[in-house]
Amino acid sequence: MEFNLSDNTTMVADTARRYLKDHYGFDTYMQQLNQLNHCDPSRWELMRELGWFGLPFPESVGGYGGDLIDVAMIVREAGAVLCLDPYVDLVIGPGKLLEYLGTERALKVLQSIVDGDEKVACALYDYHAGYNILKPSLSINSGKLSGRKNFVPDGGCANRVLTTAMLGDELTLVLVPLEGCEVTRYRGLDGSRLADVLFDDVVIDEEMILSRGVKVERAVSKTVAWLQALDCARMYGAASALYQRTLDYAKTRKQFGAPIGSFQVIQHYLVDMFTDLQQLESMLFMVSVKADLDDTLEREHACSATKAYYADKGVKIAQQAIQIHGGIGVTEELDIGHYFRLMTYCSLTHGHGDYHLDRIAALGEECDRG
Repeated sequence: MEFNLSDNTTMVADTARRYLKDHYGFDTYMQQLNQLNHCDPSRWELMRELGWFGLPFPESVGGYGGDLIDVAMIVREAGAVLCLDPYVDLVIGPGKLLEYLGTERALKVLQSIVDGDEKVACALYDYHAGYNILKPSLSINSGKLSGRKNFVPDGGCANRVLTTAMLGDELTLVLVPLEGCEVTRYRGLDGSRLADVLFDDVVIDEEMILSRGVKVERAVSKTVAWLQALDCARMYGAASALYQRTLDYAKTRKQFGAPIGSFQVIQHYLVDMFTDLQQLESMLFMVSVKADLDDTLEREHACSATKAYYADKGVKIAQQAIQIHGGIGVTEELDIGHYFRLMTYCSLTHGHGDYHLDRIAALGEECDRG
């Protein structure tokens, strides 16, 4: 079956490719690794001017009403050049969460994100809850929030954080200024900036509580589906770049007086990489459509199937690239090892492969019961 992107989506992808070619490269990536703040003012403003901040959001908040696949094409191109600018972490993630809530206060914060006036991070995970985002260990008691959120992707520069917590038996979404919390920032495996946030009896007033109950559960679940799909988009961009670099290397690297690409075992590796890459692309298109569905079972099944496949075949492509490059493939000076770290990191975020395989089985049982 032939699948063609719309003219608008193709234009978005082409624009992203040109922008990144002009403003981001491996040297920029290496410099950014050692920077505590990953929001470069000039690039951040350029992304806003290109309309990326408002791309997937409704016109009522200054957006353009784009689809997930439009954003996926941007993230795909970013993955291909190892871009660490926290576009997904500080715009798409919190923005979709606020959009799905749809309350007046939530949309007001979304408007400020689209306008580029505020940087908000999502704090959805903690050690004790694992990947169970709907049952966090944080709680609000007597108007105070206590607990710790881990692996918060804040780009090193967020000023407020959207965090989930339990208020009685209800899942609650709270918008908390980070200045009143204990924040420990560090570098992730892929080079991005993460934070652990400790809430020590932080006073929570009604203005800080955006919503609670079923509406929050639905918003969080749909937002995570977007993030899972965008993990795959980033991995596909990295896998595609890895394949092309490895193919070029096999054509030029010589052993025993001949290019290593002429050796049958290397050819088999390259064919496997190419075949897996085609399947990864097909699954990316599929999940970019289904991750935004209202049908919970179909949406979650598509996301888990895609992430499980990417965690296997995507990481395998990175491993094969290092195998063909040899020892030089894991040096800091060559980008191959950095792509491998990105692929490994994305295979673990929002659920690792085994988690998603178990989830597929559970969804199948739920479907059978239904």
